[in-house]
Amino acid sequence: MKLLNPAQVLALLMLVAAPLWAAPARDVVQPELLDVEQAFQVSARFLDANTVELSYRIADGYYMYRARFKFVSEEGQPAPGKARTPAGKFKQDATFGRVETYRKSVRVLLPFAKAGKSTAASGPEKFITLQATSQGCADAGVCYPPQRHQFRLERGSTATVLPLATASSGFSSGSLQGGASGSAPPSGRISDLIKRAP
Repeated sequence: MKLLNPAQVLALLMLVAAPLWAAPARDVVQPELLDVEQAFQVSARFLDANTVELSYRIADGYYMYRARFKFVSEEGQPAPGKARTPAGKFKQDATFGRVETYRKSVRVLLPFAKAGKSTAASGPEKFITLQATSQGCADAGVCYPPQRHQFRLERGSTATVLPLATASSGFSSGSLQGGASGSAPPSGRISDLIKRAP
């Protein structure tokens, strides 16, 4: 068997690599992510004097974690009972294992203690200020920060209410535990709050 000299080896490598050099360069296109308010839309209302319904609409290509819902009322107001959520679909996650998720929409029912006489007129139980925490991710491998929405709901009224405020609590790289507390970035862009999951 005849060995090739260094010049022949270099010529052979250039011949093999030539098609790669000639191929046009392609930009890697990152998916355009929705702002969190567009990806996960929420509203709330009293179904009756003792049950709040929270409705989440989830954009295509996004999902929410069942285990990340949390609900609290303002101090001095009636506390919500255990949230009733439907069964979700299980997803096998490379980092977190088996997690239960929702797509398209989810409805959460939140019971409150039976309203007392103080709900009449402008009693202390007439209005409830509710804070709802949730977290969702995009199929593109990006998790949004846990979101906190605040609602002011009036017992006896079944009108649908939009959140008063939305707050983010840090960013998450896919963590079910949530990120460290942080404020919004100076740019105000969601891409500065999110990070590609591993």
